[in-house]
Amino acid sequence: MAAQLPIPENHHAITPGWMQQALTAGGKSDLPAIRQVAVEDVGQGFGMVGKILRCHLTYHHSAPGAPASVILKLPGSHPETLRAARTLRLYQREYTYYRQVAAHVPIRSPALLYGNFDDASHRFVLALEDLRSMTAVDQIDGASIAQAQTAIRSVAQIHGLFWDNVNQPPVSDFCDSANPARRPLVQSLYQASLASALNRFGHIFPAPMRRLAAEYGPQVAAHLGDLAAGPQTFIHGDFRLDNMFFSDADPESFAVIDWQLCGIASGLYDVAYFLSSSVTSDVRREIERDLLTEYHHIVRASGVADFTLEDCWRSYRRNMLSCFRTPIIAGGQLDFTSHRSRQLAEVFLQRTLTAIDDLDAVEFLPGRPLPS
Repeated sequence: MAAQLPIPENHHAITPGWMQQALTAGGKSDLPAIRQVAVEDVGQGFGMVGKILRCHLTYHHSAPGAPASVILKLPGSHPETLRAARTLRLYQREYTYYRQVAAHVPIRSPALLYGNFDDASHRFVLALEDLRSMTAVDQIDGASIAQAQTAIRSVAQIHGLFWDNVNQPPVSDFCDSANPARRPLVQSLYQASLASALNRFGHIFPAPMRRLAAEYGPQVAAHLGDLAAGPQTFIHGDFRLDNMFFSDADPESFAVIDWQLCGIASGLYDVAYFLSSSVTSDVRREIERDLLTEYHHIVRASGVADFTLEDCWRSYRRNMLSCFRTPIIAGGQLDFTSHRSRQLAEVFLQRTLTAIDDLDAVEFLPGRPLPS
């Protein structure tokens, strides 16, 4: 797929000519001429690390199968967000996922229609299939039990496929989230974000959780090392409800978007992250044991032998502590000027802090004495 077109700076740069060239470069050379592109911002409160635009396409003449709309992803404009995206290679990861990995994973993601990533500036553009025929569920409301089951079953298939088999293509040269060289970087970013996150959202933290958040900061790298000592697989990394689409007609039909945090890590991170962020605390308490049992069964059925249900549950609890990282880093680095983004951050934090407490995840803080 050619990637020679300029990356649009703003809405005005997304012209019919630019879109025509992009879709042609991506393989849709048989499209009729595009007459008009109407751009709609659909990322308000959702695309906090970048711009998400829906481009409605009008053609000079009708053509069956021509896309009526395309989703365009572009860099964000908030300076702190851009710094975090570059530091964590967020745009590069997603671009690489669609170019290199998407076709190999047993889970649907939007088809890549065109992509470009600039190594020097870390600016990017992705033109993606619009999944508007599927149903999105608001993360603030939380997933139903059936939706949570679909999500965990799906991610278990990805994890099982790559379980302790991450040294082979297509993921062998992918971002290793727990690489020893990256751990101090993640720790520094967490510590640099903590004061701002607490300034914005400190009212949500009970006193013990505020202390734990501070105590976790100097231990982030060590905790990542503990997680890296266990089985590694390919993970989504931001596996939450706002990044998922469901089908009303087929309960098992499921798609996942936003692969900016994907990489090599412990599979139970996706599970802990989803259950701590995307269902209400009451629903999580009701279903987590059963879902962990089902997850374990699916991973084992993929050929993983040395992984007990006890191992699964312990890894889930250990990864729950690491669920501190995303809301703290996001809370300190991202733009929360929209009402919806702030509301999401507050619900996210409340559920995460409750799950960390419920599961006594503090047990896994490095340097803590083991329970007798």
